[in-house]
Amino acid sequence: MSTAIYIHIPFCIRKCNYCDFYSVAFSPALKKRYLRALLKEIDRAPAAGEINSVYIGGGTPSLLDPTEVETIMSRIARRFNLSRDAEVSLEVNPGTVDLHKIKALRVAGVNRLSIGVQSMSPVELRLLGRIHEAADSHRALDWASRCFDNFSVDILYGIPGQTPSEAEEGLRQVLRYGPQHVSSYELTVEEGTPFFDMISEGSIALPDDDDKIAMYERIGETLEKTGYRHYEISNYARDGYQCRHNMNYWLRGEYLGFGASAHAHIRDVRLRNAADISDYIRMMEQEGSAVVEETPLTSSDRAHEEMFLRLRTDVGLNLDRLSTARELVRRLEREGLISETGGAVRLTEKGMLLSNRVIVELMDALERKSADHDRGHTQP
Repeated sequence: MSTAIYIHIPFCIRKCNYCDFYSVAFSPALKKRYLRALLKEIDRAPAAGEINSVYIGGGTPSLLDPTEVETIMSRIARRFNLSRDAEVSLEVNPGTVDLHKIKALRVAGVNRLSIGVQSMSPVELRLLGRIHEAADSHRALDWASRCFDNFSVDILYGIPGQTPSEAEEGLRQVLRYGPQHVSSYELTVEEGTPFFDMISEGSIALPDDDDKIAMYERIGETLEKTGYRHYEISNYARDGYQCRHNMNYWLRGEYLGFGASAHAHIRDVRLRNAADISDYIRMMEQEGSAVVEETPLTSSDRAHEEMFLRLRTDVGLNLDRLSTARELVRRLEREGLISETGGAVRLTEKGMLLSNRVIVELMDALERKSADHDRGHTQP
């Protein structure tokens, strides 16, 4: 059985206005202590199957020196059976790289870049609080297209003030560089972020639902017309370039997580590391482990996860898993939200747009059937 590895690098130069991910201000001294703790965690990790993907995320992993990335990859290769064709991804902020660094990351063992462009509009970038400018994105995309056979681009839609035509134009600018993969995410506003405060105060406003739906549809149509397959709700790829690491998540594969706030899934147990970087470093230095939570998954947990995760993808869910909800499946099919082919249920394009509703309805139906079954078996 193959396994994936996630490495969390929590450093950022400045937190974006919409971001609620865990990160800390970059400090060379803190980075040195953190990397020492991270390598110790890798050295002490349990045995695992062949590693077929490594994902270095954050934060801003491109703040690392390529030599530090190479050290991490060497330690992984020493501790685990790293597949010769493993997918090794690293997230890149366009404002933190130059051509020399892009080339050096390739030498360090990275074979896939995930470039956080988010927007190609100078106005939108300033509103988002990104540290890079549109010109930085154009340069980074050009360098990636010259140095990497596989690179992905992240874009956001639903940005305050954005129109559907502007969202489409930003995507078209990205596509000129020929990325093999595009992730398109609707901007969500989380409590505790500057965006949340600005929206609460009324100083900015999100586009209305009709505009966001139009953005989603125009982005999807543009990508599909130019040869990208919509293989997951927010992800599109040319054939053969689906993100191997994320597919492992969505198909409930096993993975190890290293670093502050990292998660792992091994033998139907989910583990979580200390989120605070100081706690993480202290625990690794003093105890040799930073795991603060272990959650064994019940059969119900596994069933719910399988439904929620697999239905996000074009792999879909085995129809047998929905045998007790056939009436609902037929109704959702009549509404054009799901399709049933080859013994699997998949979301349609319309269903992907309304995925939360579809998945909640299916899960509720299965829970009711299970509860009815349990009551039937406990009647006197």
